Amino acid sequence: MNSAYLDFDPEFGLNKWLEHIQNQHWRTIDLTLDRISRVWNNLEGKCANFTLVVAGTNGKGSCASMLDGVFQQSGNRTGTYTSPHLVRFNERIRIDGAEATDEDICQAFVQIEQARAGIPLTYFEFGTLAALLIFQQYNVDIAILEVGMGGRLDAVNMVDNDLVLMTSISVDHEQWLGSDRESIAAEKAGVIKQEGIVVCSDPNIPESVLAISNQQNATVIGAERDYWIEQIANRVASKIENGGGLRWKSSHAEIPQDWRCISSLVPPFNGHHQIANLGGVVAALALTSGKTGVTVSDLTQGLSRARLSARCQVMTNRSNNCPEVIVDVAHNQDSAIKLAEFLSGRECAGKTYAVIGVLADKALDQIIKPMMAHVDYWFLASLSGERGQTGDQVASQLKQVVKHSTKRPQWVVKRNPVDAYLAAMEQANIEDRVVIFGSFYIVGDIINYVEQTNQQTN
Repeated sequence: MNSAYLDFDPEFGLNKWLEHIQNQHWRTIDLTLDRISRVWNNLEGKCANFTLVVAGTNGKGSCASMLDGVFQQSGNRTGTYTSPHLVRFNERIRIDGAEATDEDICQAFVQIEQARAGIPLTYFEFGTLAALLIFQQYNVDIAILEVGMGGRLDAVNMVDNDLVLMTSISVDHEQWLGSDRESIAAEKAGVIKQEGIVVCSDPNIPESVLAISNQQNATVIGAERDYWIEQIANRVASKIENGGGLRWKSSHAEIPQDWRCISSLVPPFNGHHQIANLGGVVAALALTSGKTGVTVSDLTQGLSRARLSARCQVMTNRSNNCPEVIVDVAHNQDSAIKLAEFLSGRECAGKTYAVIGVLADKALDQIIKPMMAHVDYWFLASLSGERGQTGDQVASQLKQVVKHSTKRPQWVVKRNPVDAYLAAMEQANIEDRVVIFGSFYIVGDIINYVEQTNQQTN
């Protein structure tokens, strides 16, 4: 980079910086901690007084958002780092729930560029360092860091943490993490620190997580072992899907007395699977309440502050005189199963049109199979970029799945996500629904298109 940019230049904006950092490492993903740790040392960076790390396969973004809302409610200044983003890079870095400004991010990149002294960093590593610098700038009380991939060698693991919240664990990113659940769980458990605290919201805790926790002499609090979240008696089943009628309880010695039974909990996001996510969040808050000052009252009020897009999100409904549109970033088997369960619980008098785009390193058949029973027509979008997969490649794999299915849906290939979305919307009637899923990239492109279109028409 031209040295003129080492002093913040407003003309060298965020988009140019993002292009620059995309090209500073020969690999998109490089799971090591040495390089980023050296740059962090060069920056003389300081971490927040209290840090929570959210690891796991699915549900990390939901849990991070819920934690953020409750900590804000308690009067703590929060810094939350998540990935990837949907529309704007700024979504990854939030202070008290608000996206970091372009200027803050660019200034952080300037500092990193000066400090790295030629050390190659990936896009994600640049982003992680920028988040930590911005948290330091705003003197946050609590940092909430979502693991990008794995855990042991993920960039966020270069800093110490006070608690790890481990969400559901399933097979994903096999190329980097391993081919089975136990191997993947072991990589994710690499964020557990010596004498740390671990909350596992997945009731089926992998043996590798327990083994690593034991090696680290860490305290493990597990779902359906040390705490429970359940439907309150005499509430109809649909109340659970809608998030009402839930009670969290625990008698574990580490849980403060006033947190041991909490009723009337309402998950802020759609989907039955959010109940397990909420259970882990409550456990994490209870265990850290002595250091963070969070109260049960903060919990019940702070959940309403949580904001997160594209998790079983109903983007438009039939009251808008158009088909129901549901967006979800489901991009592996487990998340596709959860999306299918959500669709099963929603009435649809017409047909379901799926708009899907998938990265090349994903097991596409495992994403499609859970959705086969729900989809009548598929719109297959090509995704650009190094990891993108073409619509024709998706079609080839869809053909193989259809051979072994009792349902015989139709499909069409489109050149990009927006074309696929527009084609689906043109074909769908008001009683139908359009479901967009398969990757952050396809959902983000379509949300961005809808937002820009709405701005132009308003």
